[in-house]
Amino acid sequence: MTMQTAWPENVIARYLTVGGATVTIWDADQWTPAAATCGGCSASNEDGGVNSSDPRRWAQSHAETCRAIPKPA
Repeated sequence: MTMQTAWPENVIARYLTVGGATVTIWDADQWTPAAATCGGCSASNEDGGVNSSDPRRWAQSHAETCRAIPKPA
């Protein structure tokens, strides 16, 4: 069983990668678009590529294939 911890402020969704890291989607404000970042390999939807304009789709797609393990705390 895993322990749940509180999400950081402005996080709206998280996806678990194949390697056990987390892809996090940060909330947008009126001036900044939402962004998704992988906590294992540090990839981001802002790097470009498939689905990069849709952070949720990018996060889910990236999580399905990323094998990076979580970075140590």
